[in-house]
Amino acid sequence: MMPKSLVTFFSLVPFISFGICAERYKDSSFEIEKISNLIYTSDVPFLTKKHFITSLAIGLGQPSDEVPSLYFYQNANEITYENLYFDLYQPKNDTTNDRPLVIVVHGGAFVSGSKNDLNQPIIGYCDSLAARGYVVASIDYRVGLVLKDKKNQLFIDSLDFIRAVQWGVQDLQGAIRFFKAHAEKYNINSKEIFIIGNSSGAILALHSAIENVEQVKGIVSLWGATIDDAHIRNIATPILLVHGTKDEVIPFAKGQMLNLDSIRMRNRLKSGYASAASAFNINFSSPFFYGSFVIDSILSKNRMAHDTYFFDGLGHDFYDREPYKTDVLQRVVEFLYKYIQAE
Repeated sequence: MMPKSLVTFFSLVPFISFGICAERYKDSSFEIEKISNLIYTSDVPFLTKKHFITSLAIGLGQPSDEVPSLYFYQNANEITYENLYFDLYQPKNDTTNDRPLVIVVHGGAFVSGSKNDLNQPIIGYCDSLAARGYVVASIDYRVGLVLKDKKNQLFIDSLDFIRAVQWGVQDLQGAIRFFKAHAEKYNINSKEIFIIGNSSGAILALHSAIENVEQVKGIVSLWGATIDDAHIRNIATPILLVHGTKDEVIPFAKGQMLNLDSIRMRNRLKSGYASAASAFNINFSSPFFYGSFVIDSILSKNRMAHDTYFFDGLGHDFYDREPYKTDVLQRVVEFLYKYIQAE
């Protein structure tokens, strides 16, 4: 008969083996601690005079728990000053210093979304990455577009889209500066900061890379694009580009954002932009965007570090269902891990 001490030892072997085999930043092995509503920038100018369609458009969608808050404004002149916040996710009881930081930037077509918008699967990445040993910060940034009225036609012009992009990039760069300045407080390595953005959040991440004012270690662009193709070749930050080739919201190749003329798009988006556009005949005139296909072509031509993961025939935001959900997250984890190891 086996001694009790050996029985106890062998009963623990599976757990000991798991602990030995689990590799930080690749495998989920931590419980998670979340701290909400921390300030990263104070007294930022926000648009303040909301358009009446803001509330009416929400009522056109699905039940309230499925409909995002929409932010349409009457003008860009009336402002108020508010703070910008982030939610922090980190491994619980972790004593490691100099941990990599991942900044998560939500989507929402510049009129909706938030740092804790659980309707966006990217928010679930916060838990997944923190469980692997990362510090993760999901940030809010300024959202909202101005609705103009001309000859009884409501429209959003391309200049206001550009303003929204510029404000968002300023906010993202402000977040990067904040974490670099407070690296010791959060036990992060200021030289290992990554950005993950989806949709409009990916647009902000890519534009931040183009400006290269606040350098980061790497960027993950989930169906992103840029309005500046002339300076894509200047991107020095390693990038992972993930995109569906039939995306009708953010063009895979090039074109305007949010193709509401598509019947498939109108059927797919039953709330938010599409409801407002259909009911109130809003004309969306976005700038011309250059998507992941164009970005990949330019970066490849200039031999700049980047990876691609393109899904033939898929549209926008497909990573909420299998097998794509697991595939995309695995590619993100592999990309981050590769550049953590890089000198």
